[in-house]
Amino acid sequence: MDMPLKPNVLEDIGRDHSLPAPPPPEKIHSQDDQVMLEDESGRIKLVGKILADAQLVTGVIVGVLGADTGNGEFEVVDLCFAGMAPQTGEDDEMDTEDTFLCSDGSTRNGYIAFISGLDIGSTPASEAQTQVLTEYLTGACGDLDGQGFASQISRLVILGNSLAPLGPIGAPANEDNDKEDEKPRRRGNDTTSFSPHPVQSLSAHLHDLSQSLAVHILPGESDPSGSILPQQAPPRAMFGPASSYSSSLVRQTPHTSVLPQECKQGDGDVDPSGSAPTRTILATSGQPLNDMSKYVPTAPTTRLDLAEATLKWRHIAPTAPDTLWCHPFFALDPFIISQTPDIYAIGCQPQFATRLVKDGNRRSRVVLVPSFAQTGILVLVGLRSLDVWIVRLTEDIISHSG
Repeated sequence: MDMPLKPNVLEDIGRDHSLPAPPPPEKIHSQDDQVMLEDESGRIKLVGKILADAQLVTGVIVGVLGADTGNGEFEVVDLCFAGMAPQTGEDDEMDTEDTFLCSDGSTRNGYIAFISGLDIGSTPASEAQTQVLTEYLTGACGDLDGQGFASQISRLVILGNSLAPLGPIGAPANEDNDKEDEKPRRRGNDTTSFSPHPVQSLSAHLHDLSQSLAVHILPGESDPSGSILPQQAPPRAMFGPASSYSSSLVRQTPHTSVLPQECKQGDGDVDPSGSAPTRTILATSGQPLNDMSKYVPTAPTTRLDLAEATLKWRHIAPTAPDTLWCHPFFALDPFIISQTPDIYAIGCQPQFATRLVKDGNRRSRVVLVPSFAQTGILVLVGLRSLDVWIVRLTEDIISHSG
């Protein structure tokens, strides 16, 4: 798309570096935007009323039906996208109940939990809230109904921003630091402001959680990992004792997991003979969706509409590498959706939203997960019915809603 407000790397290089660059705009959408269709032979400008509702962003693969107007424009009357990719077990019917029994009478776990934006290290309140989360998932708090509900959670996926973002280099963290900076210092006596406490606190929470359930942790924009997508997983050694548990898994983002639903026998072993369906989960920390939201007006297009559109485009991050930095790939694009996921979870979003997207027998539960530090929301998705529950956790209140 030809957008006047789109960032230009050549302008960044040619800018006078003695002047600070202006802050990037929240939206690069404007009334002067033009939609261009490009292939090996060249490009042509697309026009037509249908484009206003198409939710197009840079990089989308599309087929268009229309006619050449004769003045270098192409009048579009219809658009064709790839559609949702094939799905494993798409002929299977979804059950309406997530709590069920195995053949030996034991209860099978029925939920997977999603969370993002723990922001450990930002404020003492955020760490207290994370402690409530840990106690809830391990069954150490809440009433009997809440503990029974939590016992059905078999897996936790942390969708980025587990640690609070660092402030600008040299910026004081509080008033005490302001007074400290006013004091004269001898050369070589300036102490560093780095604190290992946030990482140690995150490691302690992961250590407690990994003893009760499987934990997948994906890096986010504020986490100590490379910022270029696919964002590589942080080293396991960073998480201390939690790294010794095989149930604690550090992943790159975006990440796809295939979860065979297995039945726990009475002795704790796993019986793979259960009849529950296998679920495919596609999880990201939200950077692609955050970037795509800049291309469209705030209303009526929503982030949930864009997330649904990526399933029909079969691509997670079409704006990369134009406005979203990514590694160069020549043989295989890691952002292509070759199989429709049963659960499509996107973290670090402004607010919670969910939708069950259907295309024939293919269906995918799209979930936008907000910051836990700001909202206290833990999202639960039923592995059989794909129904969604919200658990609101604060320092003194735990509530469930579905």
